[in-house]
Amino acid sequence: MIREVFRSSISWGVSLPLVPVPRTWPVALAAITALAAGALPATAAAPLAAPRARPAVSAAAPQPHGTARTVTLITGDKVTLGTAADGSPVNSFQSPRGASAGYHRAVVDGATYVYPDAALPYVAAGTLDKQLFNVTRLIADGYDDAHSARLPLIVRYTDAAARARTRPKVAGSSVVRALNSIQGAALAQDHAQATAFWSALTGGTAASTARSAHPALGGGVAKVWLDGRVTADLADSTAQIGAPQVWAQGNTGAGVKVAVLDTGVDSEHPDLAGQVGDTSSFVPSEPDTTDWNGHGTHVASTIAGTGSASDGKERGVAPGARLEIGKVLNSEGSGQESWIIAGMQWAAQDEQAKIISMSLGGGGDADDPMSQAVDQLSRDTGALFVIAAGNGGPHSIGSPGAADDALTVGAVDSSDHLADFSSQGPRVGDDGLKPEITAPGVDIVAARSHYTRGAGYYTTMSGTSMATPHVAGTAALLAAAHPDWTGTQLKEALVSSAHATPAYTPYQAGAGRVDALAAVHASVFATTTAFAGFHTWPVTPGGTDVRKVTYTNTGDTPADLDLAVDAAGAPAGLFDLSAGHVSIPAHGTASVDLTTHLDRLVPDQPVSGMVVGTDAGGTVRARTLIGGAQEGQRQTLTVTAKDRSGNPLSGTVMLTTPHLWTTLELDASGTGKARMPVGSYSGWLISDVQGASGPHSRGMALLSFNDVSLDQDRTVTLDARQARRIAARVPGQTTPVAPRLEVLRSFPDTLVETTMLPNESYDSIWALPTGKKVTDGTFEFGARFRLEEPALTLATGKREYVDPLVKRAAVPLPAGTRKLAAVYAGDGSALASRHDLGGKAVVVRADGVSDIQAQAEAAAAAGARLLVVVNNGTGRMDPWDESPWSPLSPAPLTVATLDADQGADLIAAIGRGDGTLTVDSHPTTDYLYDVVHHWSGGVPADPTWSETRDSLARVDVSFRNYRQGKAMEYRTDVWHGWVDGNQLTAPAQGERTDWVTSGVDWVDDAFIVSETGQHAVDVLHYTAGRPAKVTWFGPIQRPRMGPAYQPVRYLDTMYVVAPGWGDSGHGHVGEAGGNFDVKDWVSLYQGDRQLDWGNAEWLQVPGLAADRLPYRLVVDNDRAAWADPYSTHTLTEWDFTSAGTGADAAVALPLIQLDYAVDTDTAGRADRHADLTVTASQLPGVTAAVGRPSVDISYDDGTTWQHAGLDHRGDGWRTSLHAPKSAGFATLRVTARDAAGDTVSQTITRAFGLR
Repeated sequence: MIREVFRSSISWGVSLPLVPVPRTWPVALAAITALAAGALPATAAAPLAAPRARPAVSAAAPQPHGTARTVTLITGDKVTLGTAADGSPVNSFQSPRGASAGYHRAVVDGATYVYPDAALPYVAAGTLDKQLFNVTRLIADGYDDAHSARLPLIVRYTDAAARARTRPKVAGSSVVRALNSIQGAALAQDHAQATAFWSALTGGTAASTARSAHPALGGGVAKVWLDGRVTADLADSTAQIGAPQVWAQGNTGAGVKVAVLDTGVDSEHPDLAGQVGDTSSFVPSEPDTTDWNGHGTHVASTIAGTGSASDGKERGVAPGARLEIGKVLNSEGSGQESWIIAGMQWAAQDEQAKIISMSLGGGGDADDPMSQAVDQLSRDTGALFVIAAGNGGPHSIGSPGAADDALTVGAVDSSDHLADFSSQGPRVGDDGLKPEITAPGVDIVAARSHYTRGAGYYTTMSGTSMATPHVAGTAALLAAAHPDWTGTQLKEALVSSAHATPAYTPYQAGAGRVDALAAVHASVFATTTAFAGFHTWPVTPGGTDVRKVTYTNTGDTPADLDLAVDAAGAPAGLFDLSAGHVSIPAHGTASVDLTTHLDRLVPDQPVSGMVVGTDAGGTVRARTLIGGAQEGQRQTLTVTAKDRSGNPLSGTVMLTTPHLWTTLELDASGTGKARMPVGSYSGWLISDVQGASGPHSRGMALLSFNDVSLDQDRTVTLDARQARRIAARVPGQTTPVAPRLEVLRSFPDTLVETTMLPNESYDSIWALPTGKKVTDGTFEFGARFRLEEPALTLATGKREYVDPLVKRAAVPLPAGTRKLAAVYAGDGSALASRHDLGGKAVVVRADGVSDIQAQAEAAAAAGARLLVVVNNGTGRMDPWDESPWSPLSPAPLTVATLDADQGADLIAAIGRGDGTLTVDSHPTTDYLYDVVHHWSGGVPADPTWSETRDSLARVDVSFRNYRQGKAMEYRTDVWHGWVDGNQLTAPAQGERTDWVTSGVDWVDDAFIVSETGQHAVDVLHYTAGRPAKVTWFGPIQRPRMGPAYQPVRYLDTMYVVAPGWGDSGHGHVGEAGGNFDVKDWVSLYQGDRQLDWGNAEWLQVPGLAADRLPYRLVVDNDRAAWADPYSTHTLTEWDFTSAGTGADAAVALPLIQLDYAVDTDTAGRADRHADLTVTASQLPGVTAAVGRPSVDISYDDGTTWQHAGLDHRGDGWRTSLHAPKSAGFATLRVTARDAAGDTVSQTITRAFGLR
């Protein structure tokens, strides 16, 4: 199939760190960062005496180190953007239920897009909006998990669903409102039900199937867009456009309905008294149209204000018009696209407004839902939509102003100079002609809503938001003069009669600045636009485009015009008119043809100009905007792919070159074609291939190419038969668990990355050598393996069965090697009746129906020692149907699975009488390797590497939960600021020696499902030759903060995160997510007055005094109802001072941290005379020295206390226990003070046990 490259990308007004961090609960310090909206705000309020204004751009407040933002994507996958203590980015991608198939990341123009592998085929097919995966925009729009529990969507239904007049329900979402103008609806997808929604939307299609099927969506849905945020984009100015002369002639716009879709209105303002008709709010949280923002009031009064508060001086352009107010933007000046579309439908269909003024806009183009709605409603109702161009400068016309039928408005100052903020063309996507007109938009004085801050009846604002109502008001004057004119005619007359601004091209300023006096007296006007279109390369020599320009004469006498092309800078001979003169009969029309000679267009240099019609007196009576664009040189890149057997491979190829990236779909023949600009291209396909064990095994291959020069048509062949297996060689016997495969290509302004995590059905990963290294930008390719001590190895004779998947029994096979007679039992259906299985290994073949658990129970009941299940499908087979997040469910006997190829060999061996299995069992995992390696420049001919225990860092890991069971563990490296991996099972109690790659950053977490989670407070650095010790879940647990979990003050707000159950050392914070037997509360006091209280894991307290004042923070944690016998209750109080901060810095709160060290056994008990060390420290950014702490110990739950003497040892203070024989627990009470007078007091009931 031929696929055109994406021609543009969206740039947002914010740049975020580019990287991931796994957290079961992201720290919600999002509110600290006042991120800019997806489109630039359209106005800036200023005092009346302010100097020349420009639209405000929201400044991003500094994001404190350790903050994180988590976004739940439409697929249910979560992306977290955060920072480490040193400010470096640490971001993560995590799939539902802890398992990940991988993702693709692209960074273009400062925006980070993250596409889960399952979603990429739908994006490539055009059925999912790319903005659904623009994490930068999702955060900027406030759709991260800390700020929204739902993802707002816009869907377009299929033609069949529309004909049936149904709005199909999609599980996991609710219909917010119908959007009939685009054959769709607005939906709200619940984050908590995102996986159900995704399954319903895609029919549960697996990623590999979706890739090969070029999928369409299900449920009657044709396409899904993000329901993105849209933002709000006079005496002298009305005189500038000639409005007073029109009033003097008796025309004030009386009888014309003008709908204003904005932030509402202050209907009590004297200038708007009696001017407002119907009102309606489309903002769900603001049911009335009260204008708490002020933008809508300013716009409304510019259109139709009476000037009553200024003795008529600040009148609007059409003070006689009737205002219909639709509130589509909230009190913060932003709204969702679906709100705007609903407002448009109300204004055009219900209110039948002649003019609809929209001083708003966002990212988008002429094909997005808002633009589609403008065009459809314009054609259906005849309304004229007057829409702000935006405030982004060149090449930034946004939606809905990008719509063909919109009259799109730029801004000029009082001297008709184009405002430097005014958005200009060409239009994104097709180089179309926008804007069509300009109007005054700098330092505009108009009504101030009394619901906003400030004084007086008027305020000054600047932006295309202010220009738009000048044109809307002029359109109302024109409609009053010609009530029978359609919206199209109004638009043509306004553009034809505009006051020329010859210093600017139409791409910059349209036909010129609106002229109200000229417009209402215009009796001749012309077609607004005769754009020759965007033409693909190459253009046929002699090719032309012919457009008809029609002149309308509404006067009572004929009109004669001399015609000329005004297109400065256009190639000679580009435009021809069929006539240089036109005669237009009274009340009639006449037309001429405009011919554009396409071979005169310069590639990638769009041209704009005008056809000007001048009467005999030299007055310009009509203007038509003209132009054309020629695509630059394109060549066809053909990619073909073959699997390891030489058969065609379908899938999605990632393609990138400096300044752009795109995808290419390979069809069932393994071929895809793309027309691309000339350049040097790199790309890759990641696909399933045959694995290492035989034709029924499953592997994953990276097939890539680099620096293919597309100066002519080229073909690239990706042949998996030439791929090489990726492997790490380490000491000892191991089996691979949780591999990761990743590739990255970057240039100064573009980055594309793919990370894949093959699940346990894959036995190997592969890569195709590229043969050469890149010469421009960077290329990196890498792999990560966890290599564990095998739970079980199996062999018959000299045949070893590689990497079986194993589920250990409740009583596992004892350690060591033994021989077991093997019996083949078919599909296992007769196991219950067998009496010859005692002490043997039973081999069964899976049939896709039988339940392994039932087979295991039957085999165990028959006395078998081992069950071996042979897969009947492709790849390896899960030995136990158990969710990683479910409680431990041990098997009744040890179960191992083999892939179909190895299993067939085993069954054949039993059939030959070679039925003795040599079984080597390891009932616990005593060691493992976490190793990672990256290659730069290209994929090498031999993608393997070797490690020794001398080259690796040793980490002694202890799991010290109060009881045995299943834990979940997460350890992964940080690569280019992103981390990605799967949670893996581990014992809740036990010891293990890990060997990890030295010299890289690691992120560690561990969880007990529905009980507790422990998280490293920052990235970790392990070094070869320096053994490290890590303990999870052990006593002493208490509130602990750290670099990634830092309470701060920003401006007048405190952001407190106080997770309550960090284990004893300084390296972990801990929480009790999902554990309803635990209570965590935090309260903030000013003296004795409680300012606020809430959950200790997150509290935001705004409105604090700017002065430095004393505060008290109390964290009260109780888990007495929980079975864990330790740290049953903690009470921590911090006394400190805090003052307001500047806008450029968030300041860490001086909350002294207390860490503890005591040697306990696996049951959490210490010797009665053990040493206890207490360390008091400050959070990063706090410098006051902490003095000697005070420690009291109780052995009767706090009834009596013993004051402990302390010795200074290193960074801490050590004492010894003196526990009586009758004591079962130790309770601690510790206080500390720093040099600034900040204090902490902490009591931990039953901090640990005694033995």
